[in-house]
Amino acid sequence: MLQKLILQAVDFKKMNCAFIITNLRNGESASYNQEERVPSASLIKLPVMAETVRQVKEGRLHLQDRVTVKAEDKVPFSILTMLETENNYSLQDLLTLMIVQSDNTAANILIQRVGMAKINDFCIDLKMRNTLLERQMMDLNARRAGRENRTTASDMARFLERLYQGELIDKASSTYMIEIMKKQLENSMMRLYIPDETVIAHKSGELDGIAHEAGIVYHEKGDFLFVVLVWNAVTNNEARQTIGQISKIAYDYFSR
Repeated sequence: MLQKLILQAVDFKKMNCAFIITNLRNGESASYNQEERVPSASLIKLPVMAETVRQVKEGRLHLQDRVTVKAEDKVPFSILTMLETENNYSLQDLLTLMIVQSDNTAANILIQRVGMAKINDFCIDLKMRNTLLERQMMDLNARRAGRENRTTASDMARFLERLYQGELIDKASSTYMIEIMKKQLENSMMRLYIPDETVIAHKSGELDGIAHEAGIVYHEKGDFLFVVLVWNAVTNNEARQTIGQISKIAYDYFSR
């Protein structure tokens, strides 16, 4: 029933879509195209965050380690580009900026610090077999050469479920990452048509013709996972609106 309601809300003449929505209380789930591998946009920042936190847990890094942001580090779509060069920030600052503001400069610095191969190893260990980090944020030359960051709805749902269960690294690490995700400032998709007071831990991602949302919705009648990937959209605004409509459908469905 939920799958049918969602599919009716998607205009497949204007976009492609994949989703997994799962009630974490009773296991009821709806999915479509969940194994379709698509450009991840900023959803790839979730495993970047997780591998950084894993290395903190192992003592290889510390959240209060300081990093100086140089002119050559700065890339578009980053609050750090608006701040003074040569300022230094803690790893905790960069993690927060990467998720809350989806800051691309912060993401690239963390990728360099923890290692692209280590991030991909983390995905393999988590059995996110179709998620791959192949380039840094805003590396247009790499993108033109065919190196693209990719994921699936299924992989993102697996990440979120392990996070929700407190099994992503360990319970303390999972709780720490969830609290950062609850503070995300991008609210033009999942939150568009649901009550303002709804608590969500989520990450969005966008590129031209692409809009994604992956999150945990805390609901009195049963928390649920929400992963919707939209690509080949005629416009990003239509993609955002569609995700907002799907979010409302899922929220209303689980509110019955």
